[in-house]
Amino acid sequence: MKNQIASLAALLVLGLPFGTAHAQTQASSTDVAYCQALTDKYTTYVADQNEHRPAPANVGVTEAIAQCKAGNAAGIPVLEKALTNARVALPSHG
Repeated sequence: MKNQIASLAALLVLGLPFGTAHAQTQASSTDVAYCQALTDKYTTYVADQNEHRPAPANVGVTEAIAQCKAGNAAGIPVLEKALTNARVALPSHG
């Protein structure tokens, strides 16, 4: 009985990191998609290149967009703030 409990505990401990890694991968792919949606909204509504006087480039936003395009969702807070400041509704996350 003790051996069975020990075996089950070992399987649980060894299997837990794989489940966590899978959940993190799903969350990060969702975040990357959200980051891309923020980028699309920003480029469409805030940094419209067709305007005669486009908004000056914001280095933080430029870096955030580059991060999103590279698959890194770290730029989400910067893009959310830029869109909120421009009074553009944020896309749904999830």
